[in-house]
Amino acid sequence: MKKYYLPLLSICFIAFAACNNEPPVVDPGQETPKDTIPADPTEPVGPKEVLEVDSLYQVEDYTIPSFTTLCIAKETARQNPTEENFAEMYAKVKELVPKEEPYCMVANINGDPKTRMAFCWFTNDGITDGEVQLVAKADATETDFETGAITVPATNTQTKLLRYSGKAMYIVKASGIKSNVRYKYISHKAIATNLTPGTEYSWRVGYNGHWSKIAHFRTEDATQGEYSFIYMSDSHIMNPEYVRYARRCAIAAAKTVPEARFCVFPGDFVEDGDANNSEWEWERWFEESLNPVIMQMPIVPTDGNHDDSPNTNYTYHFNTDNEFNLSITNKPQFEGIVYSFTYGDALFLVFSMQDFWREAYNYVNKTSVYLTDHVGYWFRKTVSETPNTKYRFSLAHFNLFSGSDHSTDEEPPLFRACMLPVMKDCEIDVALQGHDHTYEVIGPVNPDNCTPILDAISDREEVTIDKNRNITGYKGGTYNTNDGTLYFIGATCGRKRYYPHTKEKMEQDFTNGKHDVENYFDLFTGMFGQPEAPSFTKITVKDDCIEFNSYTADDDEGNVTLFNTMRVLRTTPHSTPNQ
Repeated sequence: MKKYYLPLLSICFIAFAACNNEPPVVDPGQETPKDTIPADPTEPVGPKEVLEVDSLYQVEDYTIPSFTTLCIAKETARQNPTEENFAEMYAKVKELVPKEEPYCMVANINGDPKTRMAFCWFTNDGITDGEVQLVAKADATETDFETGAITVPATNTQTKLLRYSGKAMYIVKASGIKSNVRYKYISHKAIATNLTPGTEYSWRVGYNGHWSKIAHFRTEDATQGEYSFIYMSDSHIMNPEYVRYARRCAIAAAKTVPEARFCVFPGDFVEDGDANNSEWEWERWFEESLNPVIMQMPIVPTDGNHDDSPNTNYTYHFNTDNEFNLSITNKPQFEGIVYSFTYGDALFLVFSMQDFWREAYNYVNKTSVYLTDHVGYWFRKTVSETPNTKYRFSLAHFNLFSGSDHSTDEEPPLFRACMLPVMKDCEIDVALQGHDHTYEVIGPVNPDNCTPILDAISDREEVTIDKNRNITGYKGGTYNTNDGTLYFIGATCGRKRYYPHTKEKMEQDFTNGKHDVENYFDLFTGMFGQPEAPSFTKITVKDDCIEFNSYTADDDEGNVTLFNTMRVLRTTPHSTPNQ
């Protein structure tokens, strides 16, 4: 393998030091001393040399994800020198990837999914060349890309200096990579246009000689009939256990719903979101946890509160429509967190409520200029411009209604006051939410008085009440959304779990002023509980209904258990709201 002896440039902390206890600060203008020529990773030296000669493998030669993964394996072997840990370390040596290769790749819906697809990926700092290649063929090989590939050049942006481990103490402790180690990256973005509707595409990113693995997606059909998509949420990547749980869920989702056209993910990708946040967490979400889904379909994301960071990792990692941000003065912290698209007979309104404080707001009066004047206006305008879809979905991280630990947060009363009139005017059928980590079927809710529309519900099955798994004793059901919105939270694809609040607690919280919804428990009209395992939902848009099939991921092989099936109906046409 060819070795490159280049200065470290803008990667400010050498991470030959990252595998040591005391990573020094290095002058970016100086070359890294190398007293030993790095070995070819395909022919690893003995364990003693791998462990003791730090200059064998250095960050400037390899992609950051592959290098730091080796660091973790080395430190594990150093602390516990077992045969198994040495074997794992050797495996990571062989998996080192040359620095020019792309990583953290993803496809995103951005505009008309019949003819457009957007892409984003990372490279090490200094690797600015990049393009996306597409072949109109399912399961294309590298040979297929050599002739006749569609090639779209990417624009690139150098990221801020991002803290790698941040507060993620696992990565600090396990790898020896100190919390002050930071890297810059190049974020590449491209949009392919003029694609053919109803076509399977294979795609890859990179440039000559340095290509990613081949991923896949299908464009929306010219006349789209029934189709399915996947709901997953709240992975909260923070340590290997959380990485494994979310990956287990992604493997199961990709295996169970291989025909899915996209995956919606309403936020909390990572755990540590602030100025000291961890890029390692984001890296693991793309490279490991959600990778089985990413390789099969585009992701439809919006941000969660744990994703908040002035480092704007979210913006660097996704390529969604940014028209909303460009239209307002007090912009959200991230690009592309408020956008819409139609797919078949459904309109999707993806939005974020986290920036409610960008303009005047008041918790006591339950007001937010940002939500009412900007997000609300955008909702009504978008719905007015797409009046003929049969179903309307919204997708957001924060809840308007929820029944676990976030039900008594300070924000939901403000959110309800600002957004319920919008949900009513826009006649949203299904609000897909995250944040509460519990499985919750809520409503349909009368937006005028926050009561359930009970005569809109049929076919519910009564089952044994379980204080954790199903506190209502209902499952299944058919929910008519002519007069109100069904609110849905699909638990978590990860490890972080909350549990349902009882009717008594909800009533006590109302009496004590912790929330403002009287008889709150009555809103939970379907299954309500903690599945106790990583969970995802297959949502199928049919001509006569929207069908929900929710599953737990039971192992690392993709085996699942179906634990709830329900339907949503709309039997009257939507109206057009006043703007």
